[in-house]
Amino acid sequence: MRGISFALFLLANGGSAYAATPDSFNIYIQKAVAELNSKFAGKGYDIKKAYTHAYDYADGQIKPTDAPWTMCVAAVAEVITTAINIYVKETDDKSPYSALPVAGWNRMRPTDIRSHIWVDPRLDSYGTGDALVTFGVGKRVPFSELTPGSFINLNRNRPGRKPSGHAVVFQSFIDKDGKELSAYSDKVVGFRYFSSQGSGNSPGAGFGYRYAFFNKSNNEEYCPTLDGGRRVDCGVMYSKGQKLLNTGYMLHPSKWDADARSRNLKSVVDGVYVQVRSRGDGNFIGIPGAESLSPDSFATKLLEQDTMMLNPIFDEANTGGD
Repeated sequence: MRGISFALFLLANGGSAYAATPDSFNIYIQKAVAELNSKFAGKGYDIKKAYTHAYDYADGQIKPTDAPWTMCVAAVAEVITTAINIYVKETDDKSPYSALPVAGWNRMRPTDIRSHIWVDPRLDSYGTGDALVTFGVGKRVPFSELTPGSFINLNRNRPGRKPSGHAVVFQSFIDKDGKELSAYSDKVVGFRYFSSQGSGNSPGAGFGYRYAFFNKSNNEEYCPTLDGGRRVDCGVMYSKGQKLLNTGYMLHPSKWDADARSRNLKSVVDGVYVQVRSRGDGNFIGIPGAESLSPDSFATKLLEQDTMMLNPIFDEANTGGD
């Protein structure tokens, strides 16, 4: 398998050397990961809670549900918004705030990026990579092309447990012993990531790092015990398709596409309308009688209230390993 062939740089958090994707926002994502891990690691996990603290963003504030408790998709959103704040502070370029306003991180309408990162099943989103593409601020890439600061939405199939999903920030490829690798190769059997996971206020629950291992080719689980207190996440399904292993990265703001965002969000609203009309039941979207509305009236009604939800795939207890 081919390795990555870009110029190397050293990660901000002291990790392995990796290829810098020229058009990415990954360096700022990694700065945010380092900052959040230093301040809020291990503060507790709760699937119903979002954001570890209240913090200023654009002309408003990111509002936590019950700080410092949080879960995986909220962890990814907090990393992104923290990275944007760091970028704005360093460059004085406030354009990201217009493209991704504060309401989009606090509300749950079909045109809010939060709804897409939350992977609402009524939206055509299977992970953070998809969400970023929809909003014209990201790019999907194969797993083998990921660099630190990219995003993964994984799915698990573990014996005796319900299928579960997880949203994470990719840190590095790892081999069978959990050793971090400097590039993709045939030694890769998983990856190190950052997110929020665990159970309640158990040790290590909340923000932190994990070592994820793919199932073997026959779907048999591979789940080694690592030294040094390193926590593992097993049962991860490998796939070249973006539905089971959603992979991508955020583009540098200079590469963001406002026209693509407008087109895509119109398609999102139109797509929800088609679902309502085909089902003949507006209750599934939270708007009784929506199937009888005109397209314009439906769009107006849809954007007046938060009707999206967290995908049930994240409801499995102990998301992110023990």
